[in-house]
Amino acid sequence: MKINKITYNISQAQINNRQKKAKTQYSEKGLLMSYPAEYYMPSFRGINLGKMYEEYNWYINHDRVPAIKSFLKMTYPKEIMEEFLTHILETKDRSYELIDSITHMPRESVNITKALGEKIGTNSKILMPFLPDNPYNKAYTNYIEQKYERDCIIELLKIRPDWSEQALINKYESKFGNKKLKIGKLPKHIPQEHLDQILPYLKSKMEIGLKNRQQIDDLVIDNKTYQFLFYTEGKSSKNVFRVIIPSAAKKYIIKMDIPENRSLDKPFALGTLAKIDSYLTLNRSRNSAPLCYYDHDGNFSIYKYIEHAHIDKLTNDINEIRMHLPDFRALGLDYNDTVGYKNYFKLEKDSIDTHNLMEGFEEALNKNEWISVDNDHVTYSNRFQPSINGYHKPLPNAMGMFF
Repeated sequence: MKINKITYNISQAQINNRQKKAKTQYSEKGLLMSYPAEYYMPSFRGINLGKMYEEYNWYINHDRVPAIKSFLKMTYPKEIMEEFLTHILETKDRSYELIDSITHMPRESVNITKALGEKIGTNSKILMPFLPDNPYNKAYTNYIEQKYERDCIIELLKIRPDWSEQALINKYESKFGNKKLKIGKLPKHIPQEHLDQILPYLKSKMEIGLKNRQQIDDLVIDNKTYQFLFYTEGKSSKNVFRVIIPSAAKKYIIKMDIPENRSLDKPFALGTLAKIDSYLTLNRSRNSAPLCYYDHDGNFSIYKYIEHAHIDKLTNDINEIRMHLPDFRALGLDYNDTVGYKNYFKLEKDSIDTHNLMEGFEEALNKNEWISVDNDHVTYSNRFQPSINGYHKPLPNAMGMFF
């Protein structure tokens, strides 16, 4: 549609005075900021695209409001707002800025959807971004291509968990020259030279299928003691060990699996879990055990240890389970595990030593929320994060294998 120029009822003296005031507004870098259009042109019958950008830029640059929220602050007729948003989406740099602001606020996706419907109309094509010919879909494809090229794996996993194995391996290889993908960092309390001795020691204790209780002797490395506990739950080839470091008063979980099960796409694989748990950890989720480190070549993961405060009653009602894990849904994940009560525990003040880093932790305590320690059965969906061929692959909801 055609956007007309602004006409206004204001004297030249008023214009000169307000423009003079506008010239005194500078950013922290000393650059003249674009002033909101309504500040010096309050009365109009038509809309000028340039003035809309001035207002939009003002909220972003002066008020430091994220791009999507800057758009939502604007008040024009729905058809004009839709046309302006379309123009933003068709402009390469401005669309990247807008979409990046959306992807970095995953918990606000529902509110953004509702607010956009009020601004541009609920029937707007833009609100159906999964359609290939949609202007948002095209802009998002460009956004993903640029982000994949520019950013590191951690930044990719922060915005969504469903990157394909091939995309992640290729990204890692382009930077490091090999396919031995690693995600996160080793805990400072377990140096690499110690881990190189711990891993073979624990591998010698691994069991496949039904696991038997076993006592694992302490391991002393450079006068530093490591204590272990073997968890026997589960009948897969995955093995789970608790590691206690008395000298540092720290506890971790090491998950290990056989090389044949190495994958970033398959159900139950530690690599698939690492993608999901990285997304949750990077977004500071209070409902999931934080992932510290994943080694694809070694097929093992290291997690923060969660104190095991068992829930008061057993349940296989998925809606009740989800009710106690609300941050999964807030981050676009559906939790589907109903088969093991030892996969989640009560979230308490002493559940984890880094609870102060988690989003909404104090409020969660009052709401009797839980924390999950195994996220095999999770799917991902976000209206504003459509799957892009060559980059993304649906998470393999392992629970579906049982139906």
